[in-house]
Amino acid sequence: MRRRLDDERRANRLLRWYPPAWRERYGEEFVDHLEQEFTDRSMDYRRSVNIACKGLVARVGDIGLSNSGVNPGGQTRAALGTSFALIALMVVIMLDFWSRAMGAWSSRKYHPIPVSATTGILTVAMAFLLLVLAAVVIVVVMCVARQILRGRARRLVGPSILAVVSGTFLLYVARFFPRLLAPYIHGAHGFRGMSLSHPGTIIANLAQVTWELTQRWVDPWNQGIPGISTIQTVVDNCVPLAMFAFGVAIALLIRRVELPRVIARLVFPTVTLLSTFTGVFFITYLAWSAFGGPSNYEYFFPESPWLGVVYLILLALVPLLVVRSGLLARRSQPRRQRNHIEIISSRVVDSIT
Repeated sequence: MRRRLDDERRANRLLRWYPPAWRERYGEEFVDHLEQEFTDRSMDYRRSVNIACKGLVARVGDIGLSNSGVNPGGQTRAALGTSFALIALMVVIMLDFWSRAMGAWSSRKYHPIPVSATTGILTVAMAFLLLVLAAVVIVVVMCVARQILRGRARRLVGPSILAVVSGTFLLYVARFFPRLLAPYIHGAHGFRGMSLSHPGTIIANLAQVTWELTQRWVDPWNQGIPGISTIQTVVDNCVPLAMFAFGVAIALLIRRVELPRVIARLVFPTVTLLSTFTGVFFITYLAWSAFGGPSNYEYFFPESPWLGVVYLILLALVPLLVVRSGLLARRSQPRRQRNHIEIISSRVVDSIT
C-alpha cells in the first residue's frame, strides 16, 4: 500500500509538467498508466526526461505558440492572450524608439521625404497599437465586472489581483507624465505651446515627454539621474517587468472570462491587428534607420548601443510570435466556420459592388 501511494505521488509530480487543460482531460489516465509502468520499471530517467519535454511542448501549445493545443476551441483566445502579453512587454521599448525617432525628426530644419514618411508611419502604427491594446483592456475589465456581478468570478480572482497590483504600480510610475506635459500645454519657461491647429507640435511635445519617461524605464540598472532617488531608480527599472506581469494577467483573464458572442467573434481580427501593427512598426523602424533617421548619432541607445541591438532583436521576435499564434489559431478553427466567414464576406462585397 505504501509503495502504491509513493507511485501515485510520483505520477502526480510528473503530471505537473503538463498544463491544467491537459491534466483535466488526460490526468487520471496518465497517472494510471504511469503507476503500471512504475510496477514494471521503477526508475527510468529517460522516461522522466521524455515526460518533461512533452509537458513543456504541451504548455507551449497551451499558450497558442504550437499546434499541440489541447482545446482547439480555446486556441484563438490563447493566441490573443499570448499576443497581448508579448506586446505589453515590448510596448515600453516601442514607445521609447518612437519618441527617439519623433524627437530626431522635429529637431531638424530640413526633413527628407523618406525620413518624414517613416516617422509618420511609426507614429500611426504606434497610435493604433495603443488604441487596440486599450480596447482589449477595457473589454476585459467590462467582462470581468459582469461576471463578478453574476457571482461566477472564482476563476478570475488570481489574475484580477495581479492585474490590479501591476496596473496600480504602472500608474504610480507614470504619475510624472502630467507634470512633465504641463509646461508644454501652457507654453511656460520657453516651451512651445500646444495648439490643436498645430498637431505636429503636439505630437513632438508628447514624444519629448514620452522619451523623458521611457528612457529611465528601458535603461536597466542605470546609475540614476541627478535629482532622482535610488528607490525611484529601482522602481523605474521594474517597469518592463510590471508591464509583462500586467500583460500576463490580462492574458489569463482573456482565457477565463465569459465573452459575449459579438466580442468572441472579434478575437481573431484583434490578433491580426496586433500582429500587423507590430510588424509594420519593426519594418518601418529599420527603414527609418536606413534612410538617415538617426542623424549621425547612436542608432539606439547613446548609453549602450548593444542594448538597443538586443531590444531590436526582441522587437523582431514579437511580431513573428504573434503572427505564428494567429496562424495556428486560424488553422484550429473548424472548416465550417471558416467557410461561413468567407461566404458572409463575399456577400458583403457583392452588396457593396
